[in-house]
Amino acid sequence: MSKKNISIFIIVLIFILVGSWNVIAQKKSDQNDLQQIKADLEKLKSSQELKLQELEKLINKIESKLEKKEQEDELKKLLEEAAQLSIVKKKKEGGLGKKFRSGVRQQSGLNPNLSLSGDFFAAVSSSNNDFISKPSSYSYGNNGFDLREVEVSLIAPLDPFTRGKTHISFTENEITIEEAYLEWLNLPANLNLKMGLFNAEYGIVNRYHDHALPQFDRPKILVNMFSNASVGGFGIAGNFLLPTLLFADASNFDVSVIKGGNDNSFTSQGKYNLLYVAKFNNYYDINRDIYFEWSLSGVAGKNDSTNMSYVGNLGFTVKWAPVGRAKYRTIDWKTEILYSRRETATGNIDSKGFYTSLQNKLNARYWLSGRVGYSELPWDKNQHEWDITGCLDVWQSEFVFLRFQYQYSKREFTNYLNFQAPYPKDDHTLLFQVCWAMGPHKHEAY
Repeated sequence: MSKKNISIFIIVLIFILVGSWNVIAQKKSDQNDLQQIKADLEKLKSSQELKLQELEKLINKIESKLEKKEQEDELKKLLEEAAQLSIVKKKKEGGLGKKFRSGVRQQSGLNPNLSLSGDFFAAVSSSNNDFISKPSSYSYGNNGFDLREVEVSLIAPLDPFTRGKTHISFTENEITIEEAYLEWLNLPANLNLKMGLFNAEYGIVNRYHDHALPQFDRPKILVNMFSNASVGGFGIAGNFLLPTLLFADASNFDVSVIKGGNDNSFTSQGKYNLLYVAKFNNYYDINRDIYFEWSLSGVAGKNDSTNMSYVGNLGFTVKWAPVGRAKYRTIDWKTEILYSRRETATGNIDSKGFYTSLQNKLNARYWLSGRVGYSELPWDKNQHEWDITGCLDVWQSEFVFLRFQYQYSKREFTNYLNFQAPYPKDDHTLLFQVCWAMGPHKHEAY
């Protein structure tokens, strides 16, 4: 190879090496630039996140100020409206002495709340025994169509301190005053007084009128102790709101002295038919949807001219009524346990019994309920009765409801007051009830 060719080869090689070095240097520079760009992006991202957090805090602060301002404006508006109403009221009061009005509207305002309700039923039983088929102190009747009662109710505040209530019952054969009493409200020492004809505060369902019972009939233990009627009569009663006891949310004590008696546990004869009734009640809010209540009650009176009877009652109530959904879902559980002691010339007779009732509101119109009970007779604890009851209630509206009821009774009776043998043993009963009300049929809160 000539020197000239060697020189050219060396020059080309030098150019190739220089070019490769430049390419390698450029790649290294590009990688450094890329890393720098990534680092700058990370810094920018962190900076933007901090700015976004600051912006969110600023937005929350502005929203809080706007909400506070709206509340202040609303409060200011309400205060202005109240002030305007106060001015209007003062103007009206100032002009009372100069205006003359007809008394027609004022007189109608004195009218009481008046309502009329009906309670009809049809029933069929596997037994035709008169003990359950004919209306009596034990049974409302069976195997046919019957009117239990039509009730007229009159309720009105008489003045700021008193209230009057009267309930008149019409049946096929008689007209009776179910309750008629006067109440003095909000007296000193958290006292309310009641005087007249009334059902006493005793147990859970004693004050319920028949159409308001969880099932068609009263629990058998209450029927055997007190007959189909409630513990009640003419007398006087006091209700005391006590300081909260036993961690309760509310505690109260009721005491009554009445002229009653039903010839089951207590005589209804003459001057011996005074009953002394007392009840202690404790109420608890478990949460905003559930409350629990328990009570301890007692009634004492003569069972004849010389001997006394005592019937104690322990009651429990649990109710679930979800806030905002109580129109569609409610569960109500009630239980009463009774113990009776009857003095006789030959010694004391102790008897007992209970019932438990569960109501389940399925939706706005349908209730499903059931009850199980056991009862010994107060004059013979060896005679007893079991009953199992199931009901479906259909509320057509708030003024009309229909009830379908099945009841199985198992009895061991050999002597039941003035009834004559033979007594029915076991029987099955199907019943259909219709209840309706015209007008504001308002009862006390049960």
